[in-house]
Amino acid sequence: MPKKWNSDASPAEKLLSLYAMLLFTGREASLSDLSRDLNCSKQVVLRLIDKLEASPFGKLMRVKRGREAVYHLDRPKLPKISLNAEGLQQLALCRDFILHLLPEAMRKQVDATLQQASAYLPAGENSGMDTVFAQSMFKGRINYTPFQDMLQTLMQAIRERKICAVRYQSTSSTESREFEYAPMRLIAFHETIYCNGWVMEGRRAKYEKPTPLALHRLRGVTPTARSGKHLPEPPAEHGENFGVMDMELFTAKIRFSPKAAIYVAEREWSENQKIVRHRDCGITLTLQARSPVELTAWVLGFGDAAEALSPKWLRESMAEQAAALAALYGTGAVAEPRA
Repeated sequence: MPKKWNSDASPAEKLLSLYAMLLFTGREASLSDLSRDLNCSKQVVLRLIDKLEASPFGKLMRVKRGREAVYHLDRPKLPKISLNAEGLQQLALCRDFILHLLPEAMRKQVDATLQQASAYLPAGENSGMDTVFAQSMFKGRINYTPFQDMLQTLMQAIRERKICAVRYQSTSSTESREFEYAPMRLIAFHETIYCNGWVMEGRRAKYEKPTPLALHRLRGVTPTARSGKHLPEPPAEHGENFGVMDMELFTAKIRFSPKAAIYVAEREWSENQKIVRHRDCGITLTLQARSPVELTAWVLGFGDAAEALSPKWLRESMAEQAAALAALYGTGAVAEPRA
């Protein structure tokens, strides 16, 4: 059910609300429907309808449906554009899956834009555009509303290929550092938004590979007049391998017990991955990764249901971390936090 409008709204605001409701939804609405959705009496709605019928902004049509009249707006002729209901519904599905990642104002803008685009569809094809098709389930959501200005600045810099002056606070430091950065692409990974781009040293990239920066760790982004059009695009294959950190590519082999095997086997973790199934219903996964830290954390998340088999250095690293965990929990005593 659409949200009711403020009962204290002025007549002009209610008239605009009525017009927008009929224009963007394209649905027929009875007097009772309009009274409920506008949160005002039927007498007020009838006065608004009289004013709308006298306006030149689209012809208001009144049709008898049973014992009650229904209203819809006969929209003006619109230019022929390449829009269809199926395409907009797919965009609405994408909206529902990723909308939680965006700042609040951007979420509202996405909703409004889809509603406005649906007004260009032929009559009868835009029903359901205001329907919520799906929802995302997530853990540890980051609130990106405070970072909306920086997100929009990065988007503009990517579009115009501008180099930015940024302040960034990494997880390993309590102080932020300043440097120049050429943003190239936004990445969504594990409910986190990253910007992938080049750390600059003069006109040249400081490192051989692009550096992803977490949006929520940025403390400032200021575009400069300098162009980054001479810089290469990040490698297209970056997203095809495990991990967001673009480090040296390596191949890992991990054995999963039956209790984790189905979950792992149902998903793609990297390009050219291989799965070997065992008689005990466990599996061995061979995948390509670029970030030892991320892969180690992922494997540890399965507890004793996952065992790193190779490379040797990964297995040794896992053994060290397992020993550290055993030492942490092995005493049975809970360490009191320091004051």
